[in-house]
Amino acid sequence: MVIIGPMQILKRLDEIGFERTRRALAALVMSLFVSLYLLISFSAPEGLAALFVALAVCYGVGFMGVAAEWFWGRWFAAGLGWSGVLVAIAGMVNLGWFPPLAIYGALHLLVILFLGGKKMAARFDMQEAWRTRYGMDDLGVARLRKTVTRAAASLPSLIVWALGPKEPGQGMLVAVAGVVAACFAVLGIQGLVRLRSWGLLALAASSVLVVGAGGLSFPSWPVTAVVSFGPLPTMAYVVETGAVLPAVLLVAALLPFVGPVRRFLSQRA
Repeated sequence: MVIIGPMQILKRLDEIGFERTRRALAALVMSLFVSLYLLISFSAPEGLAALFVALAVCYGVGFMGVAAEWFWGRWFAAGLGWSGVLVAIAGMVNLGWFPPLAIYGALHLLVILFLGGKKMAARFDMQEAWRTRYGMDDLGVARLRKTVTRAAASLPSLIVWALGPKEPGQGMLVAVAGVVAACFAVLGIQGLVRLRSWGLLALAASSVLVVGAGGLSFPSWPVTAVVSFGPLPTMAYVVETGAVLPAVLLVAALLPFVGPVRRFLSQRA
């Protein structure tokens, strides 16, 4: 029996092509989560509607980025895909085999596979117009891709940590810090795709806030709560991973630029 892994599937998809079809399927998955989270927000318990609206907006940006073929759209959507896969793995490590979480993770994995490969990269991040405008070479594109993907992957768990239910002992300070950190992360991604240096500073500020204020919720790793809402139990699940997952992803997002920033500062010194 031959087992085909994700990389083999990705390679075969890339050989076959069908970039428009794969893009449409990835956008379809994104739109599914947008609709789902909006529906849940209408019947969410008191105080949690904003959480699901924010998640819907997050996936809505991913949908628009893929559907419009913005050069960063593939990176952002892939980041959301990795977020869903990591959350599903964390949930099932804690809870055991759980079909809703498995479906949740599988749908996000499909987004990663549909948007992967050299042909999809040529359709999105290798567009000549934006590379010429910003003077980007292949190394610069790869560095930016890693940072945007990792930062986008932090957003869903960051939103859940900021706006989700709090455990005993987590006060207003943690909630405010979470909201501010989420805003900084969004601004950071916006700045990065416009190649603004303040984008890195915003991501750094977000990571500092998450690591600092999130220390109160670090013991909650890997999962503090799995919540089901209303008549949509199949996918209406939120896995709260505390501040660990967004903190790790935000710090990882900054790593590709550590070397260039250090060289820049050394030249100015």
